[in-house]
Amino acid sequence: MRVIKAINERLEHALRLALVVLLTAMTLTVVWQVLSRLLAKASVSYGLPLLIEPSRWTEEMASFQLGWLALLGAAYALRRHEHLGFDYIYLKMSGDAQRRTELLVRALVILFALVVLVYGGMRLVLMTIQLRQTTAGLQWPMAVIYTVIPLSGLLMSLFAVEGVFQPGESQLEEGEVEEAAL
Repeated sequence: MRVIKAINERLEHALRLALVVLLTAMTLTVVWQVLSRLLAKASVSYGLPLLIEPSRWTEEMASFQLGWLALLGAAYALRRHEHLGFDYIYLKMSGDAQRRTELLVRALVILFALVVLVYGGMRLVLMTIQLRQTTAGLQWPMAVIYTVIPLSGLLMSLFAVEGVFQPGESQLEEGEVEEAAL
């Protein structure tokens, strides 16, 4: 158990860093997209020579960065027990029922992550490699973009396995449940 927890703590730290880098890169990408369009529009409006053309790669790049952020962020939220949940019924259960529910949820997460994300994602990556599929604007291999699917599934599986041995506590206390329900 300690080994899994130590590995997951390191993975969480690396994942947090990756998410910060991705969010920063996506922000800069979108800012550049807006600035390049504004500068090009201003050049045309004022009859100036076109000093800069609107960026063509930024929209595609930002959408890929957003996809990576969403999938890796879901794994990070699972590790931190910060994913969306409906705790009202869970908190009304006995301790034993809560434990069984937690184990069932973790088992379903592991099953989904392994079958859909890891297995299905790897099949998608391999298929795009075989078809030599590339992105429309950047001409990058789609396999590189799709790699996040099995990666996030693997991370979710590892984080959920830890939760089987040490289930997370609910984010809401008994008194906060009525407030959250309103």
